[in-house]
Amino acid sequence: MHFCKLEGLDSLTNIELILTRARKGKHVPLVQLLIAVDNSAIRLTLLELVQEHYDVVGIVGEGESVLKEVEAAQPDVLLLSVAFYGLSGFEIARRLRQAQSPTRIILLSIHESQDMVRAAIAVGVSGYVFISRLLDDLPAAIDAVSQGQIFEPAF
Repeated sequence: MHFCKLEGLDSLTNIELILTRARKGKHVPLVQLLIAVDNSAIRLTLLELVQEHYDVVGIVGEGESVLKEVEAAQPDVLLLSVAFYGLSGFEIARRLRQAQSPTRIILLSIHESQDMVRAAIAVGVSGYVFISRLLDDLPAAIDAVSQGQIFEPAF
């Protein structure tokens, strides 16, 4: 099992994450997620939303670190913020597709625009979720993209 540095989390949260993984034992393999979001509050919200149903293999808060962590952790799904300082989510997605990474990408964004969704799909993203609809759409998006489908938000 790969443990990467979990940025933005205190030691207690790291221990809880490890114990959550241990309790899951040898059941049906869970979808492995890497959370890559620049906003620490959203990172923690995402962790709370997904840790009971998915295997969180890492959390990254800087754009430059995302490519390295995807290569190291090999997650099934990358939850990726559109806005990062340095590399944008679009640029990260483009580079992962260019490197032929099998990791499926879900872009998370405040931009509720059909043009943004189309642009994301065009660079090889498998899903697009509005931050305002995380509670409603994220589980369906993760399940869809982990099964090879495309997830687009309803307008």
